[in-house]
Amino acid sequence: MMFRRRFLAFTLLLVLSGCGKSDSGTKPAEKEAESAPGLTLSSEQVKSLGITTAPATAAQYRQRIDGYGVVTSLDTVAQADAEILTAEAAATQSRAAAARALSLASGEEAAVSREVVETAQSKAAADQAALMLAQRKAEAAFGRGAPWHDAKSRQAIMARLASGKTVLVRVTFPLGSLGGATPGSLQISRLGADAKTWTAHTIWEAPADPTFPGRGFYALVDGSDLVQNEHIAASVPLGVAQPGVVVPAGALVYGDSEAFVYLQTRPGSFRRVQIDTSRSMDKGYFLAAGGGIAPGQSIVVNGAGLLLARETNPSTEAPD
Repeated sequence: MMFRRRFLAFTLLLVLSGCGKSDSGTKPAEKEAESAPGLTLSSEQVKSLGITTAPATAAQYRQRIDGYGVVTSLDTVAQADAEILTAEAAATQSRAAAARALSLASGEEAAVSREVVETAQSKAAADQAALMLAQRKAEAAFGRGAPWHDAKSRQAIMARLASGKTVLVRVTFPLGSLGGATPGSLQISRLGADAKTWTAHTIWEAPADPTFPGRGFYALVDGSDLVQNEHIAASVPLGVAQPGVVVPAGALVYGDSEAFVYLQTRPGSFRRVQIDTSRSMDKGYFLAAGGGIAPGQSIVVNGAGLLLARETNPSTEAPD
């Protein structure tokens, strides 16, 4: 009899333990759903609060290194080009004059004296030195990697710069941020809320600027409407693009030193989702896949502040 009682007690203990494990396995998910910040309103309350939504837009985000720069004045480029062209013309002419003088001074019936030949040769050497100086000055201003290596390419680039079809920008990035490589492309953006962006592929190392520490590059930007001396933002994309959604900047509300948006889970039900604002994009912020919002889900774009006030203080009434 004693053995039977102990056996029944032991069996009852096992049954109770199994029931306890089953309950504990389902509670975390239920508690998480129940504790998610949010609220439910009637259709009349939603209308009175002026709540409107917009679908989350799918987007891709790549990490980037940001820098700043300025559009180089055309006068600066034109002046350097004019100095090189003038020096090249003078050097070409003096070389030809020296060669002609040397030919006239040779033979039994020399037409010019040796002194004339030496003077012409000296002039040719001086003009060649002036050309080298003009080239060195251009290298000091625009770097040795400038794409105008010969007269033909320089003429084509200068024509595009003069017409405004291309602009030359100088950008600077923090020291050590890019390593030793020259980026294959640069994203050049106008400063401002509705900034346009252009991609530059012709990039080369710029000389160091003692007034602005960092690593600098020159780039040719085609098809932009940037103007001379305009300040611009630059970035270098890194790594692989990450999928997610872009959250409109106007949908954000702030509380407890954090940024949030309200997601409409079903008609009249809204859930608050925390947003990381470190990944800015055009007109919004990037939220990675799995961050709580999927493409197409409804985000509150008007009235989010009233929802936050309503959630934190349920007695808040809609304004008249």
